[in-house]
Amino acid sequence: MSRRVLALAVLTGAALLMTAPVSGAAQAAGISSADAVAARSAAAAPGLQDTLVKFFAQAPGASAAPVSVRIAPEAYPVYDLSADFVVGKPGAAPGEFSYFAVPVQASDGRTATLWSVRGDDGAWQVGNIASGDVETAYARNLPAGAQLLHEPQIDAWYAVGDGRVTPLAGGAAVTVADYQRTVQGKYADKLPGSAYDRDGEAGGYGATGAVMPRGDGSPAPSSNDTGWIPLLILAGVLLVSGAGYYVLHLRRTTA
Repeated sequence: MSRRVLALAVLTGAALLMTAPVSGAAQAAGISSADAVAARSAAAAPGLQDTLVKFFAQAPGASAAPVSVRIAPEAYPVYDLSADFVVGKPGAAPGEFSYFAVPVQASDGRTATLWSVRGDDGAWQVGNIASGDVETAYARNLPAGAQLLHEPQIDAWYAVGDGRVTPLAGGAAVTVADYQRTVQGKYADKLPGSAYDRDGEAGGYGATGAVMPRGDGSPAPSSNDTGWIPLLILAGVLLVSGAGYYVLHLRRTTA
């Protein structure tokens, strides 16, 4: 599968006249409805429509006819498994905010997702274009007030709410405490600074490395909010083949 680098689209325009509801769980984690509006507005950056057309033209399944694209008005908050939660830090939530997922649909029916992230200057910007709409499919069916949690090491998705963690691909819900014990057993000895990390078993990335989840291992834009980066070095932990980061479920074209 070919990968092309996408020029970073920076938020330059005013917020669109739209609403982007954010759950109470997201607000409790410091992400507001205003953030969702600004994150969605980043999708209006100059040139992004043209970039999306080229993205679909080069993606697998492209038709000979040109496509048009529609960027949806929604922006869904996505959380990645928190390193603090893995090690059992008191008060740590299972997920740490990673990005807002903004759905995109091509005129031929194919889908993609824009990842809108907050830069070091506080402005929201598009940091990735991803094929498919897994985030949207799950987010639209979350129970009220639940967070969408991604465990990137195994590309698993969960609903977190009411003290429980529920696998979205099927399976029994567990308590947050039980889930913490599970991920601690999987990953606590493989975090940055561990012997696993020092031996290069996690692919050779240090704690400050930036790797896009389920991508091809290319660096993320340096201005991205990379609070989730420490866990991304764990991507190969459960890969039976021993391949590198996120190869098990590749579907991403990095920014």
